[in-house]
Amino acid sequence: MAKTKKYSSIFPLFFIISLFLPNLAQAQLMNHYWSQSYNSISTLLSGAVVGGDAGNAAIYYNPSGIVDLEEGNNISVAASIFTLSTYSFRGIMGDGKHISSTNLYVQPQFFSYGVKSPFRKWSFELAVFNRIRDNLTLGFVESQDFRLNPQENSIGRLSTVYDYENYYSDDWVGLGGGYKYSDNLYLGFSVNVSFSTFKYSNSINATVYPIVSDTISGKPNTSILAVNEYKESIDFTDIRIVAKMGATYKLDAWSVGLNVTLPALKLFSVGKKASRSVLEGYSHEFDIDSNLTDYYIFDSQKDKQLTTDFKLPFSIALGAVVKLQNNKKLYLTAEYFASLKSYKIVDAQLNSGITTDVIYDRLENKDWLTFMNEVRPVFNIAFGYQWQIKTNVLFLMGLRTDFNSLKNDIAYGYADVPGIYSTNINIYHATAGVKFTYKKHQLIAGTQFSFGRQANAPQIANFKSKDDFFTSGNELPLLGIPDNSANISQFSVSLFLGATLNFSGSDRK
Repeated sequence: MAKTKKYSSIFPLFFIISLFLPNLAQAQLMNHYWSQSYNSISTLLSGAVVGGDAGNAAIYYNPSGIVDLEEGNNISVAASIFTLSTYSFRGIMGDGKHISSTNLYVQPQFFSYGVKSPFRKWSFELAVFNRIRDNLTLGFVESQDFRLNPQENSIGRLSTVYDYENYYSDDWVGLGGGYKYSDNLYLGFSVNVSFSTFKYSNSINATVYPIVSDTISGKPNTSILAVNEYKESIDFTDIRIVAKMGATYKLDAWSVGLNVTLPALKLFSVGKKASRSVLEGYSHEFDIDSNLTDYYIFDSQKDKQLTTDFKLPFSIALGAVVKLQNNKKLYLTAEYFASLKSYKIVDAQLNSGITTDVIYDRLENKDWLTFMNEVRPVFNIAFGYQWQIKTNVLFLMGLRTDFNSLKNDIAYGYADVPGIYSTNINIYHATAGVKFTYKKHQLIAGTQFSFGRQANAPQIANFKSKDDFFTSGNELPLLGIPDNSANISQFSVSLFLGATLNFSGSDRK
C-alpha cells in the first residue's frame, strides 16, 4: 500500500528524474545529419560533393549529378570495413566514477546500379544504402557502505546499477533520375524509401540492503531497506518517404550545385513497443517517521496502442567545385537543416491503471508513456581537396562539421514528459584516401577519423554519503545530488573500401 502522507513530493518527480538521467547516446548519431559518407570519392572528400563529383552517391547528395555517370551500366559497391569507436564518460556516475565503452562495427554501406538511358539526356540510378547505423551500450555497477546510524546492526550496502542501450539504423532504397537540360545545366530528383529502426532502453536502480543480522531478535535480516528505480524503453520501425531535388550548373573550371531535401513523410510503423516505470520504496527501519512517499508507476503499451514518428527535417545544401592547375580540385559544401518544433516521437494512450487511484488523480501529467522530441536548426560545412599523385591515381581528403541537432532542454529532460536521452556532442570528421582508375573502373580506399567532446555534462548519479540522502530533498535521493561536472568524449576511426564497375552499353539515341 503506497503511503499518501506527502503527495506533493511526487509532483516535481518527473522533472527531477529527467535531471538525473544522462545525455548519453552516441546519437548520438541519430541526432547528427552528417555522421556517415557514402560510396566512391564522396567518402574521401568528406561529403563535400553537392557541387559535383558525387559519383553513384549523387542519388543522395545531389540527384542532378546522376547525369555524370559513365556511359553504359554502372555498379557501385562501398563498405566500411570496420569502424572502431571509443567513448569516455568521466565523472558521469559521481566524482571519480566513470563509464567507458568501445564498439566495433563491420557493416556494408552502399550498393547502387546506374544506367545511361537510351533516350537522350536522361540517366537513372537505383541505390540501396545505410544512411546511418549506431549501437551504443553502457553499463555501471557499484556497491558501497551505507550506515543509517552508529548502531552496529544498521550497517548496510548501497548498490547502484545502470544500463543503457541505444540502437538506431536508417536503411534507404532509392530511385533517382538526372536530366541534362543543356551542356551547362543539369536537373535531378530522387525518391527514397526509409526504414528507420529505433531500439532504446535506459534504466537505473539504487538499493540499500542490510549485511548484519538483527542482533536483538536473533533473526536473519534480508529485507531491502530502500530502493529507487527508473526504467524506460522504446522499440519501433518507421517506414518513410524522403524526396530530393537537385540542380547543377557547370561553366569552364567550376560548377555549383543545389540540393533540396523535403521533410520525411511517414507511411506506417511496425514493431511498436514502449514502457516506463518509476519506483520509490522505504522500509520502516529506513523511514521510521514515515516522511517519505512509497509509490510505483508503470505503463507498457504496444502495436495499435501507440503512434510513433521519428521525423527528418527540411534541408537545403549548396556546393561548389573549382578546378585548379595540375588536376587539382577544391570542393565546398554547406547544408542547412531546419528546426522541428516539439512533437511526439511516441504517442501513447492514456491509462488510469498505471498506479494507485489516489496518486493517479493527483498527477499533473497523466500522459505517462508519451515521449517528446525537438531539434534545433543546424548548419554544417565540408571542405574537400583532390590532387593527382600519378597517372590514374588521385589523393583525396576532406574535413566536415557534424553538429548535434538535439535541443538543450530535451537533452536534460522534458519536465514531466520524457524525451530520448542522448549526448549533446558536436563531432568533427577528417577523411583521406586514394582513388585508382583502371580503364573505366574505379577503386577507392581510405580512412575517417572522428572526434567530439562535451564538457560540463549532467551526471547520472552523485551519491557521496547518507547525508546527501537525508538533506537533498530530491526525488530518487539514493542517486545523490547530481551536478553538471561530467565530461564526455568520443573518438572513432573507420576504414573504407569501394569499387565502381562500368560496363559500356549501346549508343544513346
